[in-house]
Amino acid sequence: MCGINLIIDKKGKLSEETIRQMTAATAHRGPDVTGLRVDSYGSGVIYFGHNRLKIIDPSDNANQPFFSADNRYVLLYNGELYNYRELRKALQQKGCTFRTNSDTEVILQILIREGQRGLSQLNGMFSLAFYDRQEQHLWLARDRFGIKPLYYAETPDYFLVSSEIKAIVRTNLVPKELDETQLAHYLYYKHAAKPQTFYRHIHELKEGTSLYYAKGKSNLVAFNTSKHSTVKADNPAQLVHYTERLLMDSVEKHLIADVPVGLLLSGGIDSTLLLALLHKAGHRHFPAFTIAHQTTAGTFGTQDTRFAQKAAQQYEANHTIFQIDDSLLTGTDAFVQELDQPIADGAALLTGYLSGQVKPHINAVLSGAGADELFGGYNRHWAFYKYLQNQGKSVLFKNLAKPLVPLLPTGFSHPFRKKFLLWHKLAHKLQASPRQTFLNFTAMDYRLQQLLRQTDLTAHTNGQTPLENTDWLRWCLRHDQHQYLISDVLALTDQAAMRHSLEVRTPYLENNLHLFLSGLSPEVLFRHGQKWVLKELLVQLQGKEFTQRSKEGFGMPLGLWLRNPQNSYLLTELQNPAHIIFNYIDFTGTQTLIQKHLRSRHDFSTELWALIVLAKWLGHNFG
Repeated sequence: MCGINLIIDKKGKLSEETIRQMTAATAHRGPDVTGLRVDSYGSGVIYFGHNRLKIIDPSDNANQPFFSADNRYVLLYNGELYNYRELRKALQQKGCTFRTNSDTEVILQILIREGQRGLSQLNGMFSLAFYDRQEQHLWLARDRFGIKPLYYAETPDYFLVSSEIKAIVRTNLVPKELDETQLAHYLYYKHAAKPQTFYRHIHELKEGTSLYYAKGKSNLVAFNTSKHSTVKADNPAQLVHYTERLLMDSVEKHLIADVPVGLLLSGGIDSTLLLALLHKAGHRHFPAFTIAHQTTAGTFGTQDTRFAQKAAQQYEANHTIFQIDDSLLTGTDAFVQELDQPIADGAALLTGYLSGQVKPHINAVLSGAGADELFGGYNRHWAFYKYLQNQGKSVLFKNLAKPLVPLLPTGFSHPFRKKFLLWHKLAHKLQASPRQTFLNFTAMDYRLQQLLRQTDLTAHTNGQTPLENTDWLRWCLRHDQHQYLISDVLALTDQAAMRHSLEVRTPYLENNLHLFLSGLSPEVLFRHGQKWVLKELLVQLQGKEFTQRSKEGFGMPLGLWLRNPQNSYLLTELQNPAHIIFNYIDFTGTQTLIQKHLRSRHDFSTELWALIVLAKWLGHNFG
């Protein structure tokens, strides 16, 4: 994994120091080698900067910026290409010769021969900048899942590109202005709305998209043209069989590296299934890493660790557990300051901590990220499926559920109470419109949005996934794949892990598996229960016990931790009426939210964490 940086200085005003500032800002992404090159660009200059983390072909011959043999073409590349061996072989059969064993050179040759069309052949995670020195044409591109980030900005004098926003900001070449419309989207959906960012003049390149830049003009082109696979699964057994075959192939490809690879084992179905497949493929003593909460053993919310231990034992992994408690929260300020944009997901802090612990042991790990979005694993997916089946009847639950809430067992973590409150929360969000109902399902508590001082900002919160037809179930999965997965799950994973120079690989996000699933009717994925395909596959791999439990998710017991008086320092910014955050949200309403949570009248831990992160991020970057 790497960091890429580029500046087109249209009038030749800069020195090499500016690109050095950018590569210094992304040094954590690739601490092994820093590469810099300078070239002419019309009457100006183009600067290339690269930070390399050596994973495939660690020789210096594969360092970047990577030039073609004739020096005409230059490539900056961040990622891993999992089908590079097949592509390399095909190129060799056409007479192409190679100087390295790297996937970088394979991508370069593909782009030289096929241009933008060649991007659709790449099966992996990547962001890249490809430059033709002769024509002075630049191509930027990002993988179809949006696993690897890429940002760009343009002013009358400069065009800048980087793997991280902070590198662009550090140059002081782009006006540093807050895009206030992002605040509302964040308070609804936990993250920014791409392709805009929290910085008004910096943009995110969308997934499966390339940007062509020449002579001061740019053009965005989608390169992911394949809609779905022609392979069909006519019955449940076939569906599970094809899924296993494709997922096993993906897992094996994701192990290709010249350094050891491990596994982030949460104890949930997705990562446990990866371990089971590794075991079936003959991998013994595979390095696996887990976080354990130092809370009462056996309580709801701590089961993932117990199941991770069982999985590691059953599938013969070399298992390492890292214990955490609420002292983890003392690192919140430092972590938030490193974020390019605020993400209201406690998993970000956890992933950052876990990555820091794992890095001394290993350089690359597999993750179960993406499985829920592809296979419909979230509670909101199942609820939406039921809503579509019972659109008229389901609204009745909205009125029937409220009187039952006081009768529930006490304790926020009680399984039955937690599940009922979840369904009550979802029922409260039911609307006649399927689109609005699902958007409501994805949003945080409405009381958080009511804090906004500028109500006109809420016009920017209606979701941005195009609606091609009225196949609502397919639309909801696509919405999460193109919004929540990229801007929350993958964004926090990249930010948190690369902060510690740890590469995270995602076998569920593989082209062939995705194309196969895209060709299925989405109802098939829900017909036998929530995420039944992966559960059935795990059962076939002797993992039935791991499928018969409640989903917990990767997070912290924030509700409990925030009520601990020793952690009151987290609320300092939110209790200061002069803080910048209260230019945008209501101070009195925020205090009410805090007090209701501290007095155990409501569990607003998710909403308070969103405000804590936002306040700290705004204070650091715009305070």
